[in-house]
Amino acid sequence: MEGTIVQVPEKHVVGLSFSGSFSMLIEHMPKLWETFLQRQGEIPLMVQPDVRYDISDENQTYQMYTEYIVVEVEGFEKIPPGMVGFTLPARTYAHFTHAGPMETVQDTYRQLFGWLDAHGHQVDPQALRMERYDQRFIPSVHPRQRAENTYEIFIPLR
Repeated sequence: MEGTIVQVPEKHVVGLSFSGSFSMLIEHMPKLWETFLQRQGEIPLMVQPDVRYDISDENQTYQMYTEYIVVEVEGFEKIPPGMVGFTLPARTYAHFTHAGPMETVQDTYRQLFGWLDAHGHQVDPQALRMERYDQRFIPSVHPRQRAENTYEIFIPLR
């Protein structure tokens, strides 16, 4: 697996969130995606409606995770009820691509962390991780076992 180091500019995002333990996320994320896709049309000023992000905030101390399913917006003119909006600061990420059935995602993450170690990069544990989804894979729409599922992974660096 090869990674690249990229600079991602500041992004304003709006969407839905869920917090819980890792096992709760596995159970609840498909429904969050489904609900987000049903409600996405309520979000004004979308930059690219067909590009969605899963933003991860991991609290390793308490083993709690907050996931945000969002789209980028031009500004926070109106945040729909029950949704959240926030700004991701510009930062440096290691960028990778997962391709294949979702059952192989853990292997992709093992490989990408191996690449980071081998190249001397340090993950910033305080920063938010980001996954970018476009028409190549839409969770809760495309089957998880589909061989052509493809999405991008951004790991924040120190």
